[in-house]
Amino acid sequence: MDIERLRAFITVADHGHFGRAAEHLHISQPGLTKRIRALEHTLGGTLFDRDRQPIFATQLGRHLLPVAQRLVRDADAFLLEARRTAAGETGTLAIGFGLSTITLAPRIISRFRSLVPDVGVTMNDFSSREMIDRIRRDDLDLGFVRFPVTNDLASFSLATDRLAIAVPAGLEFADEDRLRQLGQLKFVALRDERGPGLAGQIREWCHAHAFHPGVVQQADDIQTVLALVAAGMGCAIVPASSATLLPGRLRLFLLPGDEAVWRVGAVWKATCNTGALARAIKLIQDWSEPDVAGAEIPVV
Repeated sequence: MDIERLRAFITVADHGHFGRAAEHLHISQPGLTKRIRALEHTLGGTLFDRDRQPIFATQLGRHLLPVAQRLVRDADAFLLEARRTAAGETGTLAIGFGLSTITLAPRIISRFRSLVPDVGVTMNDFSSREMIDRIRRDDLDLGFVRFPVTNDLASFSLATDRLAIAVPAGLEFADEDRLRQLGQLKFVALRDERGPGLAGQIREWCHAHAFHPGVVQQADDIQTVLALVAAGMGCAIVPASSATLLPGRLRLFLLPGDEAVWRVGAVWKATCNTGALARAIKLIQDWSEPDVAGAEIPVV
């Protein structure tokens, strides 16, 4: 069904005059007449009594007019929604974040939602590996992950993070050899399966620096790990960026060496960068994030 023919039918019925209806639609009167006749041919009946002035709809026309009005309203709403979705003003985004981006991702998405409030956003916590797999399967639109990432996906690096040792706020060191003293203390840790990327980074650093933390308790999320440290249950090796989750309740010391440093950023499917996702990518590419690796935090 041609929507413009239905629109012509409605406009003639509203004005009761072919000439005024043509002016309203910004088309010629012969062009309008052609649309009405084509619609009548499709329907198999006459819509208007043309022998009367003003023009009145026939019984068929009166019966079909509300149906035509509903169809045109729906078509206009569909077109508006399609254009807004293509422009990134509405639609949906499935976004993933992980331990390495637990503070960064919410700040970016909060800003995104303030700019385009009609876009529906869902956020879920996954490991970087799972986010990449989900993006490949089209189960996720955008992921905030630990780098590096594979070349088959588009990505944008946002910031540097770094391993740090979190200690209870009241812990005092007897001398300058903090690392040696820390090696003698109890540690709490995130379960490996809850942060495989972080666990691998910690193992690499510990191997390179011959450090052997004595882990006495494990937790399922980084907030619990930090809470245990704040409660004096032990120290923990964590991403330096995560310390903002419990400000003032613990002390942080950056770990030395290249093994302690990694990049974080966003990743998405290169072939899926339109609409709301394109708006999110533009915001990410314009985002300015200070590097944790260069923050005013003492090195252990």
